[in-house]
Amino acid sequence: MATIQGDIGTVTPTSANPPLTYIEVSRGYENVGNGRVVTLQFRGSKDALRIASAQWVSLGAKYTIREDGPYSEATVTIGGTSFDPGTKISEQSAPVPGEVADIRWEFRTDYIDVSVFALPAVAKEAEATGDPAFYKKTIEETVRNGQKLTDVSPLGNLPVARRVWQKLTRGEESFPVARVSLTRIATFSGNLGLPQVPQGIPPVYTPASFATAWELPFSVQQMLPRVPVDLATGQILAPSGTVWGWKQTNYSSSLVTKTNQVEQVISWTFAPYDLDIYPFL
Repeated sequence: MATIQGDIGTVTPTSANPPLTYIEVSRGYENVGNGRVVTLQFRGSKDALRIASAQWVSLGAKYTIREDGPYSEATVTIGGTSFDPGTKISEQSAPVPGEVADIRWEFRTDYIDVSVFALPAVAKEAEATGDPAFYKKTIEETVRNGQKLTDVSPLGNLPVARRVWQKLTRGEESFPVARVSLTRIATFSGNLGLPQVPQGIPPVYTPASFATAWELPFSVQQMLPRVPVDLATGQILAPSGTVWGWKQTNYSSSLVTKTNQVEQVISWTFAPYDLDIYPFL
């Protein structure tokens, strides 16, 4: 934290009305991960500081006034990007609606286990039999009963079904799949209120609509994962009835009362989502 000390000696009246004067005696800067925070200290008459406090509140600041001794002292804490350190606080105006938030973006990759029956080649062969449920049930039951697939079912003549049976007999029931998440962390002044509560069933954005709806920076767009495609056939790799997209998986907001700052966190995960459950944009 950096602090700039001013002249804290005698308070010299600067107007024809000495009881309504005050001066800035120190200024500190700090950044603890939620954006810049400026702490200002003033000294002056009690009435002057009380009158000035109305303007400090309009800027989205928090303040305390100590009225001991011949002069009163005020500590003002303000965060966000709307405050200009190069201009006196008394000359600044309240931020208008739509203030620019301090935004940062974070990527994260998690891995989940997916059944071997979700492999594109397996799903394709199961669909070709006309009864995917029977295909899966038969293979699993032969493994569970310690039988060979070729001895109990015509599925033993299918090449992919035989390989699935071999995997299951080795205990290889699933494989890891990467899931990429993008998080948007925004901080802004709390004088505009807390963000609204999100929808119960959030929509799913297609890759194109996602970048437009949230105004993703070009550098962020370049890092977004692409829809997976089978190189041999050119077909999109997604289970039947699903579409790849970005679904909101986290929405939270918090108010730091000390600095009157709101931190809003929204996360989306890129995966294939069911068309019958989620609205697509």
